[in-house]
Amino acid sequence: MPATVLEAIQIPTATRILDNGLTVVVHEDRTSPIVAVHLMYHVGSKDERPGRTGMAHLLEHLLFEGTVNAPKGEFDRLLEGVGGSNNGSTWLDRTNYYETVPSHAVKLALWLERERMAYFVPMLDAEMLEVQRGVVINERKQSYENRPYGLADERLSQLVFPPEHPYSWPTIGYTPDLEAISLQDAQTFFEKYYTPSNSVLVLAGDVSSEEGWAMAEEFFGDIPAGPALTRTEAQVVPNTGERTEVMTDRVSFPRFHRAYPVAAYGTDDWTALDVLSYVLADGESSRLQRQIVRETQLAQDIDTFLYPTELSGVFGIVATARAGVSVDRLKEAVDEVISQVAQNGVSVDEVESAIRRARRDHLAGLATVEDRADEIAYATTVLGSADALQRTLNAYAHVTSDDVQNAAQRWLAPDNGATLNVVPEVKEAK
Repeated sequence: MPATVLEAIQIPTATRILDNGLTVVVHEDRTSPIVAVHLMYHVGSKDERPGRTGMAHLLEHLLFEGTVNAPKGEFDRLLEGVGGSNNGSTWLDRTNYYETVPSHAVKLALWLERERMAYFVPMLDAEMLEVQRGVVINERKQSYENRPYGLADERLSQLVFPPEHPYSWPTIGYTPDLEAISLQDAQTFFEKYYTPSNSVLVLAGDVSSEEGWAMAEEFFGDIPAGPALTRTEAQVVPNTGERTEVMTDRVSFPRFHRAYPVAAYGTDDWTALDVLSYVLADGESSRLQRQIVRETQLAQDIDTFLYPTELSGVFGIVATARAGVSVDRLKEAVDEVISQVAQNGVSVDEVESAIRRARRDHLAGLATVEDRADEIAYATTVLGSADALQRTLNAYAHVTSDDVQNAAQRWLAPDNGATLNVVPEVKEAK
């Protein structure tokens, strides 16, 4: 029986694939006279290779440096002139660039993205590469190396995944690899992945499907498709026994990190695991919050996360110990809660409440046309169609308490995880 009954989430879309392989998705919403233009490339840090990590993120930085017909600064100047905005980001499975503009300025945003796709390489030179290489290396120092607990996620990924797995290295890359990237490396990476056949264009807002498809054809239809790519298949990481490590850092309190390689985004098991994450740590009534934070007062805070990633999902737990509590004691308490779920299951009421809280967050994450454009682009990119987003969101209503227990038993087994304990450095006596 379904865990609960919910009204289906409707996200109407219309899709057309141009002759050069560009997938164009239009989500019409006439509520406001704005359009979100979202161009997502199916390339991220997973498409790099050891020795050249950080390439996707560095290239994203470079693509804000201007093109043949829109030199540096022109993107911002032109978009701000019409009341628009723009940005971009890189992750494990994708790189995206996006603008929000008044509906009369959609063609400007599309022209700028055409510039990125078709007229960037002639502007790429050694000076530009060196400047942005320095920016990224400095970003790594500030966000990772010089931040409390900053290297924990990087090391945890290395423990969870074998060295050859493309999720084992960080999106920002390693400093020696960034230093080794050549101008030819950057150009080759761009020409391989920044192509119509490897991208999804979403127009969300005050635009019809016919208008959107016509504009996409006008600005992108003449760009060559690009090379055929071989995709890395989804991978189940074999259980090799729990990996545990201790890392010292300049922190005041110990922190417990646990991660498991789990089912990929869009699968039934992934959805059940997401419901489990709400059962465990969302709200004061959740199991970990109640038992670890409030009742035993072992942790100051505790949270779970689940990556919606393409090759393998990642389920994680992070908890900061209270003063005087060891990470070993914290780990035992967390393990006990996970064991309770795996052995005894969860109640129907817990699952129904978790699903409703997940629905709350889903609706909040779809509130604006920018949000919807991003979600539609990602689902189309990694799941293969815009309709997959709607299917995935509505699958939660069919998750049962048995599904949650089975997911905990299969994926959160002790021999399927990696643990990283970050503890304060011991200061040497003078």
